[in-house]
Amino acid sequence: MNPEAGTLTVRAFELVALLLWGSGILFLRRHPKPLYIGAYVGASTLALFDWTFNTRWFFNVSYDDSFLALWRIDGEVQPIALCMTYAFYFGCPLLLAVHHRDRIDAALGRWAWPTVFLVSSLVNPLFEIPLVRWLHLWTYHQRSGFELAGVAWSNTWFSGLLFTSCYGAVRLALRWTEAAPADRLPVAEMRWRDMAFGAAAIWSAFYISMQVQLIWYVVATPWGTSPRPF
Repeated sequence: MNPEAGTLTVRAFELVALLLWGSGILFLRRHPKPLYIGAYVGASTLALFDWTFNTRWFFNVSYDDSFLALWRIDGEVQPIALCMTYAFYFGCPLLLAVHHRDRIDAALGRWAWPTVFLVSSLVNPLFEIPLVRWLHLWTYHQRSGFELAGVAWSNTWFSGLLFTSCYGAVRLALRWTEAAPADRLPVAEMRWRDMAFGAAAIWSAFYISMQVQLIWYVVATPWGTSPRPF
């Protein structure tokens, strides 16, 4: 039997998730670049990736049943709150890093990319361990030796891979759109183009990172007994 978080704890987490998501909206109001908006839309629509990640052959995670559900299939819930936390982390901090990319490059030089990877890797256990070990919001079902304080330790580098690949993809998309001649497309079409580039940067980075991480799961086979039906 998995430990339960309790409805009050879950609702508090959902409120924090909503506020974090809203902070990304405030950033976009201050910096309304179409590509930024598209990237935030892309980050806000990662529910299918989260659903795939949590299956028995990847994270093997089950969420507390008290979460407000975006959908529920065979008793397994996809929380709306997790969509918002994905949107915030791969939206607001990511866009802040992209917005200040020149400062990051100037300050860190050749260590800029390793630093982005390291910081975004370490954020994962700092975020997840309290939520899993103390608040019991979700549970990993992996064999002994593959978890750190209840969290799959392979998520550490996977978080770094996801964030860094998104950072690189959005930077590249920004470079492409800013380099494109401004007089060849109508203004409205350029806005839609830039938004599409932003969303595609997030989705493509997640897809590529998922394929890379899947190699780890195929080789390590860390999964334990799980109540998940799939």
